[in-house]
Amino acid sequence: MIEGQRRASGRFGWIDEARALGACVIVLLHVLVSTSLAMELGLQRQVVYTIVEIIGCRWAVPAFFVVSGALMLDPQREMGWDRVFAHVRRMLLVILIFGTFFAAMEEVWVRLREGMAIGPSIVLFVLRDVLTMQTWDHLWFVYAMAGVYLLVPAMRWVRQRFGECGHLVMTGVTFTLFLVIPTLMGGAPSAGPISSFFWNVAAGIACYCVGGCLARWRLSPAWVAVGVGSVIIMVVVSIIGVGSGEGDRSFLFMQGSCFSCLYAVFILMLLRYFVGEAPLDSESIMAGLAKDSFGVYLIHPLFIHLGLLVIQPEGMIPVLYEVAFACVVAIASVGATRALRHVPVINTIL
Repeated sequence: MIEGQRRASGRFGWIDEARALGACVIVLLHVLVSTSLAMELGLQRQVVYTIVEIIGCRWAVPAFFVVSGALMLDPQREMGWDRVFAHVRRMLLVILIFGTFFAAMEEVWVRLREGMAIGPSIVLFVLRDVLTMQTWDHLWFVYAMAGVYLLVPAMRWVRQRFGECGHLVMTGVTFTLFLVIPTLMGGAPSAGPISSFFWNVAAGIACYCVGGCLARWRLSPAWVAVGVGSVIIMVVVSIIGVGSGEGDRSFLFMQGSCFSCLYAVFILMLLRYFVGEAPLDSESIMAGLAKDSFGVYLIHPLFIHLGLLVIQPEGMIPVLYEVAFACVVAIASVGATRALRHVPVINTIL
């Protein structure tokens, strides 16, 4: 069982803190990534961006998987097929609504930019994009979560049938096959969106299994060494790659990396140690951000894209620009999330 007894509110302070912080750093991450695509960065700025992304941001997505696994694989938590299908339906609704909206925006934008006519046939292209997982990139997480949810009963069955030892073996096997080996090979092989989907689901499964072990693990000198060692490897190798002009070695710190998963576990352990299990004050900013975190994740790229239509990053003051832009996007995303909760159907997924 997750450490201690479930509080009356059903919330854990460290988990909500992780969700809130995770949403914020993902906004910052995508501001940095979008800025690097919108302008040519000098070497010094490339290095700074790489360090900030790895140390400050890249733990968030693996942590979302790990936390979800910690909750959904908890033996004391009821998780029948009805609840699994409810989670899957939520992800499918997100894809249907937000995936379609973003795909339509993309198709319209491309046609306007290229001077093409916009006709009824665009509906078919939008449908194709959604069904083939080629809508906006950040929705990969939603597609992957739908796939992982369907495998939760199998993971829970292994734990129930073979006990904690069996779950630990499953964790070791999935972690090695789906994270360690692909990382050592320079990234999972990808032949398109379908292949990427299966590897993202595989990474999610490994992180879920790791999350199922989280209740038994405690912050210790060994975990500090693992966490710090992982981030040092990611930073040093990536900086060497940037400095040599060969790229930032993104396979080391993306969601399919064993190092990013281990670093995420270390961050979660720190949060559990310092924040504890007691629920956050329901009126606090962090509690509100935790509640809005999924909506912020879904919506924030829209505001980044809109911002970069009017902002010229080249003329902005470094550091001040990135922080201010991320704060504005986060606030706008929170506002949009809370406004959309008043819309029928959408209020069931946010």
